Amino acid sequence: MTRRDPTAAEVLGEQITPQGWRANPVPAPRDERVRRSLQDFELRFPVARDHRQMLQLLGSQFTYAAPCLVNNARECEVTLVRFSGAVESAFGFTRELLFLYSPYPDLQHRTFVAARASLRHLPRDVTPDLVVVWSKDPRARVKLDDWSGTEFTAIPLPADGLDDPLELLRILREYVFTRDLYYETTPVSGDQFFGRRPLLQSLRTDLRSRRVVGVFGLRKAGKTSVLEELGKTMESEDTVYLLRDLESLPSPPDDPIPDLIADLRQDVVSRMEEAGLSARALNALSPAPSVAEFRRALQDALRELAVTGIQLVVALDEIEYLVPSDRIDVREGDMPSVAQFLGALRSLVQENENFTFLISGLTSAMIESGRLYGRPNPLFSWAKAYFLSPFNQSEADDLAIAVGQRMGVRLDAGALDALYEATGGHAFLYRHLASAVVGELPIDVMSRTMLRSDVLRSLTSWQREIAGNIEEMVNHVRRYYPDEAFLLQTLQEDPDEFEKLARDMPTELSHLLRLGLVEESQHEFALTPVLQLL
Repeated sequence: MTRRDPTAAEVLGEQITPQGWRANPVPAPRDERVRRSLQDFELRFPVARDHRQMLQLLGSQFTYAAPCLVNNARECEVTLVRFSGAVESAFGFTRELLFLYSPYPDLQHRTFVAARASLRHLPRDVTPDLVVVWSKDPRARVKLDDWSGTEFTAIPLPADGLDDPLELLRILREYVFTRDLYYETTPVSGDQFFGRRPLLQSLRTDLRSRRVVGVFGLRKAGKTSVLEELGKTMESEDTVYLLRDLESLPSPPDDPIPDLIADLRQDVVSRMEEAGLSARALNALSPAPSVAEFRRALQDALRELAVTGIQLVVALDEIEYLVPSDRIDVREGDMPSVAQFLGALRSLVQENENFTFLISGLTSAMIESGRLYGRPNPLFSWAKAYFLSPFNQSEADDLAIAVGQRMGVRLDAGALDALYEATGGHAFLYRHLASAVVGELPIDVMSRTMLRSDVLRSLTSWQREIAGNIEEMVNHVRRYYPDEAFLLQTLQEDPDEFEKLARDMPTELSHLLRLGLVEESQHEFALTPVLQLL
């Protein structure tokens, strides 16, 4: 069993006092250079001396000080604070916290930008999404609240100092406990990206080996997050990763390919010019080149990139916007440019050792259908398909615990089980439910724990709120996986008949299992929690 850090209440019992918050204190810096830099810093900002004394009463210390040299904010100073074990446990801190001191009577937005940028220029990693700011500006709090967001929050200190060490903790509580870091409606990456590590490794291996892959999953399953995180892990001096969202393209029967070619051309040209390379062939293209002309120009560009050892990876997201099945027959409809474009990309992969591409979206028909718009599908039995399944419970627990910790929230085992049972580990639903529960937790305490009862109490109202999202997911299954949708309806109405049909439809059954819509236990099938919510 994983060792759990004690909560503040467990460390302190019922007494929340400065003496209690000193549990597991931080020793004062011993390095003479650090001591001198802190002394010089306090001479320039006398209020910091009072802050240091308050911190010491809480068993905490300044550990570093330096000028802020970002964005010409040279008059500012940054310092790092390491809190006592009791404070870290209560607020979920695992690293030092950045404090920024500004002498300006009128705090400017550029100083806030400098505070955020300073995180990249420190000698070690610190808490990445919080900064504490002291300024003489009487409107500092109003300004910082306006400039802050959940991804990066500035916490203002009173201009006239602190009268009580517990006042600092109350200020931290007001900002840390009121954040909702579970709720996300946009792709996540970096510290907010959880799970999917085996998938990322497989995708990296495939792309490094110049294999073409497809990533498919339900709406809000995290496909774009995977593509963005993949790009961050692959982007390097020898790899250019271009991610293009196809949602803005014209939909058939309007031809989407000319707009896509124009966008990819501009993206490749920009990246080549950034690398100091010539993009003559792409720049010489006519305003509306054919697929064949674009392929030849990109071929020349790839050869130029190859000389410098650079690999190009193109990721096409929301691929269903090239195959909207309710408007035109994907297999035999009159849209040959789509198959022609994909065939051109395939030929470039085969002819160049420094190019490959991947596609992502709701529908796997792009690589599983033998024909595509009246032509042989160039990706059929050639590209490799991955389906984005829901989180397993270990991945879901990691997300809940790590994100909750940053809000000063701990989750007991019952809460973790209840979150997973209700959502089946679907990424969006899991975050959405956790957000609903944390919004009901008290913030006027110094220690917060989410219990199973908290989750169960929020379930009914959350299910009403999320019903439209579930219906949308099911509608997309009906639209892009009609045979699978028929199987789902059969499972719901007649499980015995489902088992008979599933034997004759192994591919469709595999899709349902891999998409996380159906689960199998001891050779029996059941709807997953996502569909049971309906």
